[in-house]
Amino acid sequence: MLTTSRLSFRHFTPTDLDLLYCEIYSHPQVAGALSPTGTMSLQQTDFLLHRRLQHWQQHGFGAWALIHKPDQQLVGHCGLHYLETDGGNPSEVELTYTLHPAYWRQGLATEAAQAVLHWGFATLKLDQIVAVTGPENIASQRVMQKLGMKYEKTMSYNGTKVLYYTIPATEFDKKPTR
Repeated sequence: MLTTSRLSFRHFTPTDLDLLYCEIYSHPQVAGALSPTGTMSLQQTDFLLHRRLQHWQQHGFGAWALIHKPDQQLVGHCGLHYLETDGGNPSEVELTYTLHPAYWRQGLATEAAQAVLHWGFATLKLDQIVAVTGPENIASQRVMQKLGMKYEKTMSYNGTKVLYYTIPATEFDKKPTR
């Protein structure tokens, strides 16, 4: 498992469903970033959770549950998965992260994503990692930029317009995150 100074990463389990939904994905600001409709139901959260569990089983990597060490709370997710786009390249691996708004503006998303990028390049030996975000999600764009990711294009993702960022392994600062 990964760890940073303030976060522990663990695999999700089916028992995380209620907490993930009630505490994180149902929050309007989080749901707005995760869903084109701006809302997330318990059923949609269940679908996402099971898709994440299945991704780990099929591919040996995926998104982890993020645990904030000081209070031992589940605060979000961060990890890698295959990018599923409208006509996109299924071999592209996407960085994904979401945090509960109470944990925003503390550098936690950058901290988690840095650890995941390091793991993806060092352990999985990926050549490149991509990320997408809505044009209005300035905070997510800033995280991507802090990681050294570069904007490449605007594209369609699940029927919505998103900004597409990339970082090749050769441009990633490979110092390990603890």
